[in-house]
Amino acid sequence: MVAEKRDSMTISQSHDSPSDFTSKALSNDEYQLAQLGYKQEFFRTLGLFENWAATFTTMNFISGIPMMFAFVMSTGGPEAAFANWTMVGGLSFVVSLAMAEIASALPVAGGIYYWSFYLGGKKWGPFLSWMTAWWNWAGWITVPCGVQQGATNFLISALEIQYPNAEVLTKGWFSWILTSLGILIAMLPNIISPRVLLAETSNHRREYFNISLIISMKATESKLRMGTAGLYRRFSYDASAHLAEETKEASEVVAKGMWMATLSGWLLSIPTLILILFCIQDFDAIIAATYANNWAEYLMQLIGPAGSTAILVLLWVDSTCATASAFMSAQRVTYAISRDNVLPFSRYFRKLTTTHRMPLHAAFLVATVSIAISTAVIGSSVAFSAITAMSTIATNVSYLFPIIARQTVGAGAFVPAKWNLGRASPVVATISSVWIFYLLVVLSLPQVYPVTGTTLNYAPVMIGAVTLISLVGWVFPFGLGGKYWFKGPQTTITDEDVLEATIPEMS
Repeated sequence: MVAEKRDSMTISQSHDSPSDFTSKALSNDEYQLAQLGYKQEFFRTLGLFENWAATFTTMNFISGIPMMFAFVMSTGGPEAAFANWTMVGGLSFVVSLAMAEIASALPVAGGIYYWSFYLGGKKWGPFLSWMTAWWNWAGWITVPCGVQQGATNFLISALEIQYPNAEVLTKGWFSWILTSLGILIAMLPNIISPRVLLAETSNHRREYFNISLIISMKATESKLRMGTAGLYRRFSYDASAHLAEETKEASEVVAKGMWMATLSGWLLSIPTLILILFCIQDFDAIIAATYANNWAEYLMQLIGPAGSTAILVLLWVDSTCATASAFMSAQRVTYAISRDNVLPFSRYFRKLTTTHRMPLHAAFLVATVSIAISTAVIGSSVAFSAITAMSTIATNVSYLFPIIARQTVGAGAFVPAKWNLGRASPVVATISSVWIFYLLVVLSLPQVYPVTGTTLNYAPVMIGAVTLISLVGWVFPFGLGGKYWFKGPQTTITDEDVLEATIPEMS
């Protein structure tokens, strides 16, 4: 639904708070949101920095590189790690451009599942929206537990340095308890205020980056020796889009936040990775070490037990902040699709608190599911990488729906915003689509040989489960399946409300 702009418009009051349609006065952001079918419910207080930070901190290369360090060293070595990270970062930037163009035209909290509905039209819109919603939600719901499990490995490694003979540190249940506590900590700022969350995550990034430079510059010897770690840290481009309804000048700022975060993360991560690789002292010892994360052995070679413990604890703090950022996106996705009745008990999960306008019940769901998924670490030695692969595959596949629809069934309906790719759009979309298909295949392959019950890559199993649940949920008979009642995102205002509203003069 699109309402016509009025020739005579009046300037509204401040619209940091949710709009009141009884006043019939909307800001530009509120009016654009109303054209897309929704009234303003969140407080709209975020700017470019906060929107950029949402994606940048979720990508989290500062602790992301150490988090996957041992895996990369054991599967390829330094040379391949550098080549892979550089290539993956560049291709991820291309995907972010394709996403940003759509986000600029359709800045809503639901992000990509709303895009799929809009671009799919009446024929394909509901089905594409349904599938996108489930894939995106499944991806984001696994991000907090994956990131926090990585954080737990840092903390356990620090404890292993100080208490090398403590048997409890090797137990899966102990790791699960620490991960669960970390998830609960990450939930706290997400039930208070997004400004608290974004400020904290950004501060910790700066602190650790400075310390990592100091450590890297202390080392003088190096030995440069394929890895796919970059694949595991390249998702979450849509984190900025999930804050669209809380961001001022959303049409332009969300797009910028998305591509700028991806580009800056890529460019800053390359010199960081180079410094880390040139500091390797004993490659074989790193591979042979038995820490929860052999990044600990790397640090031990450089700065000894005291410094290593301090850095690992700081990495735990940093990664927990990244979990909080990822939690925020998972929470917003849960709220958005609940607003449109995609999830069971949606009426409960879409409620906002009256004081801070935060989706509290959605936060409880994210925490519960994340903690449940993290129980996989109790019985599997590759659970961490499988969960991370699952989140990467699911989120990227969900991006595929609107990217392809933008160039095919939705090409005629899509109206580019002020920020757009112009003639480069089809090329960018093609490269993005091929890359995502590649990700789907590579991340589904076995990660450890020989393949046993404890080393099986369960990512394809989880992906199959998501596909089965979403398809069965769509075609379920007796009028219960989504195809019988789901018509796409539900509007929260009427055409009459939009037509009668007054807004500031648009440039």
